[in-house]
Amino acid sequence: MSQLPQYEEPKASKLPLTTLVSRVVTLAALVVSVVILKTNNIKSDGYRTFTYKDIYSYKYIMFAMVIGFAYTLSQIPFAVYYLMTGKRLINHYKLLQYDFYGDKVLSYLLATAVGAAFGVTADLKKNERREKFNDYYQIVYISAGFLLIGFLSSVVSSSASSFAISKRG
Repeated sequence: MSQLPQYEEPKASKLPLTTLVSRVVTLAALVVSVVILKTNNIKSDGYRTFTYKDIYSYKYIMFAMVIGFAYTLSQIPFAVYYLMTGKRLINHYKLLQYDFYGDKVLSYLLATAVGAAFGVTADLKKNERREKFNDYYQIVYISAGFLLIGFLSSVVSSSASSFAISKRG
């Protein structure tokens, strides 16, 4: 059985700190965005409550945020260990590939969710005649703003994993 090449981290690298900070910011932004979107609701006709579940695009946004939360949460222990020791917990090229592709998929997933959040909210708000729904959409914009922050910080961690994989030994 052949040995796969091991990864050697360059000395005095800021990569571990960058990786951890970007993952923590992503996680925090996604948590805030999920909480805002999940708790945002309004009584539409006096008897029915309007929530994110009533709009397919908002369901997709919630799905993307939950997937992003789970992936990012699973990566944080590895990032903490990497920062504390300067070495990877599992020092193998396959884990770098997993980080690389996982970060890319997450970034694209969050990018599409950000586009959907701002796009569908703008369309719905433009066509809404009832004033109380405008408040609902304003709160969705706040959630989308935190989602945008999560996306941008996931791009930073994606860039860090790209750098790490390009420096393999």
